[in-house]
Amino acid sequence: LISNRRTHLQTSLEGVDGMAKPADAEIIQEEGLLAVHEAADGVSSDGVVRPQIPRGSRAVTSTAVGLLLVALTGVAGWTCWKFNKTVAFNDVGGANGVVDKYQKVWAYLKPGSQYESCARIEDNTDYPLELIATVENVKSASMCCAACTGFPSCGAWTWGKNYKKEGVGGTCWVKKHSGKSIIDKVKNTDVMSGIPHPKVKKFGVEPAPASTSGKFDGVTQRDVGQELKIGATCPGKFAVAGRDSAVVLANTFNSSTVEVLKGDAVVSHYGARSYWAEWCNEGTWQPQQYVKLQPLGKTLRFTADISGTTCGCNAAFYLSAMPQNTKPGTCHGDYYCDVMSVCGVPCFELDLMEANQYAWRSTLHAVGDYMGKPMGYGGSEDSPVSRDWTSKEYSPGGKCVDTRRPFTVAASFPTDDQGNLQAFELELSQTGKPCTVKIRITEYQWGWPPPRKDGWGELTKALQMGMTPVMSYWSSPNMLWMDGLGADGRGPCVQDNPSQCPDHVRFYNFSLEEYRTSATLDSNTEMF
Repeated sequence: LISNRRTHLQTSLEGVDGMAKPADAEIIQEEGLLAVHEAADGVSSDGVVRPQIPRGSRAVTSTAVGLLLVALTGVAGWTCWKFNKTVAFNDVGGANGVVDKYQKVWAYLKPGSQYESCARIEDNTDYPLELIATVENVKSASMCCAACTGFPSCGAWTWGKNYKKEGVGGTCWVKKHSGKSIIDKVKNTDVMSGIPHPKVKKFGVEPAPASTSGKFDGVTQRDVGQELKIGATCPGKFAVAGRDSAVVLANTFNSSTVEVLKGDAVVSHYGARSYWAEWCNEGTWQPQQYVKLQPLGKTLRFTADISGTTCGCNAAFYLSAMPQNTKPGTCHGDYYCDVMSVCGVPCFELDLMEANQYAWRSTLHAVGDYMGKPMGYGGSEDSPVSRDWTSKEYSPGGKCVDTRRPFTVAASFPTDDQGNLQAFELELSQTGKPCTVKIRITEYQWGWPPPRKDGWGELTKALQMGMTPVMSYWSSPNMLWMDGLGADGRGPCVQDNPSQCPDHVRFYNFSLEEYRTSATLDSNTEMF
């Protein structure tokens, strides 16, 4: 279902010129799950006659998978569904839930929600206002309300709940409304309409704040011993505090530049994927060369600079069981492996970060578990939601992490007295901020039907044997699994804009140290 992840790395990237460009047609974005269409000037909606937009089979698949996930796993963020035979309105006109004879339809976040809410939701009502854009494959009234907040001039919205009518069900009409005039409402049993909350803001339509960081900002000269002969696939060496020797970087793509600065920073340009190695010979690879990081009982720490990245960009730092792989694979014969078999070889994968300025995802992936166990914030369209914090804590200008500036990532692997993995902990912190954002999990089971598989045991074994850190930077118009609104409307991005991704991201100031309980402030997830 999310096989598009990193699959662009399987092909010859064509450098930055291979980045997705805006379509010339009316459709700005069509990624099988969400399509955004701009309206012509002066167009208004009538609640019945709608532009017809082709729907991909993936939208149907996504809905089925979403319902299956709810039934089987009770994914967080979907647990607030309330099934009522009639519409229940509170004192500000919000619908808790709707059930009609055709299908169940939900308004997940009613007015007054402690997290995010819509200022008003009215059932069986259309607002005949000027149309800004049409968003397809929207799964709830709350998701439509959230999408509205991503458009600067949106002041109202209408969502189609009747899936029996072609072009109505799952369609969100984003509309202009100043808030100063009274809306001439029209009764329409096929739709719901409402007003967005002025404090809710979503992203992806407007350009992201541009990066103001220079390549050398925050970078310190490090001693890496004997210099490496620099080449396209052997770009340099960098220090990792706590290791006996410096790490050699092996770059897998000749056409995608990776720079190593002052023995401290790794600058990943668009399309790059690189591996931590003990040595590097230009243009050749073998599994024995890759670092076998064994982080049990330790904390891996680094600084990430993803400033300028927008919805659709993915700055990734993850661990792969490459040292145990004996198959060269289909990507230049570099022995790369991951859970998605991007290069034809599957293996255990632990995503410490897949991120942009608006979304963050850390995921445990046992072999065969493509969905994995995600944590963080963002999405999703056809994978489990991540709602461990909100845009108030993590975003450009965020209270705990302002993603316009570099911040520290700490991934910890505490163990018990017998050396068994007790937990996986991740903390994002930033100098001068009053709070951090944290994740801590202590179990991981996967697979259906029962008996479920012991993912935690598989993770422990992979970490004991040693895993290779991998850094990559890529983009896609299909990134809503990571950064999309999700059916509850609480994710960050209305649409993905890979053409707006900046040239590079940075990772630097690496260290591997003994684990100690964090002394920083508790994570502060602010209520709405």
